[in-house]
Amino acid sequence: MTLPFDPRERPYLAALIAQARYPLGPPITLALDRSDGAFGELATLLTRHNGLTAFNAGLQVFRAGSEGMGPDLQKWNDLQTWKHTYEGLADGLLCFAQDLFGVQFALDNDAQVVRFDPETAERTALGDTLEDWARWLLADPDVRGAHAFATSWQDRHGALAHDQRLIPLRFFTLGGAYEDDNLAVKDAAQCMRIRGPLAQTLYRLPDGANFQMTSTPPPSDPDLLSHHEFDVFADYCTVLIQDDDARLGEPERSWFDLLVDDWINTAPGIVGIGAARPFKVPFTVDVRRTPPAEDDTELQQADHVTQASLALPSGRLLISSQDFGDEPRIPLTPGNYAARIYSHGLNTLSEDALEGEDRYHVVLWPTDEDHPALVLKRYPEPLPGG
Repeated sequence: MTLPFDPRERPYLAALIAQARYPLGPPITLALDRSDGAFGELATLLTRHNGLTAFNAGLQVFRAGSEGMGPDLQKWNDLQTWKHTYEGLADGLLCFAQDLFGVQFALDNDAQVVRFDPETAERTALGDTLEDWARWLLADPDVRGAHAFATSWQDRHGALAHDQRLIPLRFFTLGGAYEDDNLAVKDAAQCMRIRGPLAQTLYRLPDGANFQMTSTPPPSDPDLLSHHEFDVFADYCTVLIQDDDARLGEPERSWFDLLVDDWINTAPGIVGIGAARPFKVPFTVDVRRTPPAEDDTELQQADHVTQASLALPSGRLLISSQDFGDEPRIPLTPGNYAARIYSHGLNTLSEDALEGEDRYHVVLWPTDEDHPALVLKRYPEPLPGG
């Protein structure tokens, strides 16, 4: 076996390669745009061993070229493969490897080797050379290279394909566990595209924002994926629950008339709802795996309940009154959802309707069914705020 590096000079990198499986692609002579430092080491590594896996596929170093198994280095780093979903947070990185959960290892503009967290976009410097990177990995391969989990997972579920990674259904940063029922196998690039909106939300959340993500789901609701609490300004007593890329524009007056009458109406990528007061009002948003139970106790308790379908192709949910500023975006898996809105405390308003303890609870769940805008339970008196 020919090693690309002298074990006496780079013992950790040589040890990593010695226990790896390779190649993932046919022989290639690789020349990168840069040849200094770790860039030169990477070109040498892939020229000798074009892609490899280690730690029972807990670590994958991408191949180069149009043929082979798993991601191609150039295509993987193309903006449209997955980096566009991070909107600049992954710029300036040449990602050359990843672990079982899609944690990226990359070279930055300073030729440093960094670890890129796919859920937070946080960069952690690991050193100036691939030798530093290999030393870091080998110090704890079960955790840093996902060796132990990769072995146990594949023993139970079978081998992953080279273009597949594991992704949590409830994101790790939102309290998701490293357990079988919280993990799914998906295409590696899709895993990154799903988490891009989450990274944007966490990165751009303004200091002091009233935005909470629960660390664990309540024991009584194991299907809860994420929980969020914040205040929203209900301009003209209306609020939009929408895809971050959707815009209401200038709808017909009848659109707002129906919204005032029923507190529910829809437009592409938008669900409009009513609120009792034209001020900041408290919202709770729960994202679930499954719809509410048939014996929905909150439906019985709430004053007014509505429901509609909502398309979220961007994977970023925004709740606002057409104000697209610092409101936090809630990250979800892109797709189609149903939204059920529970309005509480409508009978607590002051005589001038300026004060009250009204609150609003939005529950979303993925669905392939089309849910027309409808009132599930109507407030017995005229709806306030009209």
